[in-house]
Amino acid sequence: MARSGTEGRGVLEGAFALMEALAHGDEVGLTRLASDAELPKATAHRLLGQLVALGAVQSRSGRYRLGPRTFRLGQAWHPARALRAASARPLRELASASGRLSLSVSVAEAGHTIIVGGMRGAVDEVFPLRSGVVLPPGSAAELVLAASNPVAELPEGRTEASWAREVARAREQGLAFEYGQCVSTLSCVAAPVLSASGQVMAAVAASALDGKQITPLGDAVRRAAAMISANLARLPAPAAQAPGEWPAYEKAR
Repeated sequence: MARSGTEGRGVLEGAFALMEALAHGDEVGLTRLASDAELPKATAHRLLGQLVALGAVQSRSGRYRLGPRTFRLGQAWHPARALRAASARPLRELASASGRLSLSVSVAEAGHTIIVGGMRGAVDEVFPLRSGVVLPPGSAAELVLAASNPVAELPEGRTEASWAREVARAREQGLAFEYGQCVSTLSCVAAPVLSASGQVMAAVAASALDGKQITPLGDAVRRAAAMISANLARLPAPAAQAPGEWPAYEKAR
């Protein structure tokens, strides 16, 4: 339920809340956007008008979606740019082995799991796995990433002990499987992309509507992740970074 008034929320915070809400759907109506962003409907409408004028959001028949300017800015984010370059060939090879399964590359950011690249497939008709989408808590990708990037909060239904066991299993096996716990019709397998120091910096995942398609793909997904790790190691060395900060690769080959 939307709050009355802005309750001290700044314009930028409100605009970002709307864009976060838009990242979860292809096209969304004003009422739902205002509710998801916890903004009064009039405030949401005013901010959306400003975002449309800037090209950050598009509007059609009273519904909204992220615009081309947001896409261009997102494409320039350094981790996404480097990972897309490093994963292009491995994902193509994985796609040839997996048919119409959806493939994704995700990173951990502020306690969440965000898709930064991949190849779309049949799953996208049910749950869009495009760049910028925040994955539900407890996904296979989040399990893999949690080895080096703690989550903001425990996924629903997990205790600290059970979550720690799942993360430890994923770290030991180099794979994580998830069958319908996050999205009831969706199953996936994920493997870690590692930095030269062995830190988990991204997750590669294959997703399907039929869990039987996922189980045999573990080795192929693990190989794709290893290839991406090797490709990243060939990129130009990054400048010195603060602990925990993503490397700012100068360019992608």
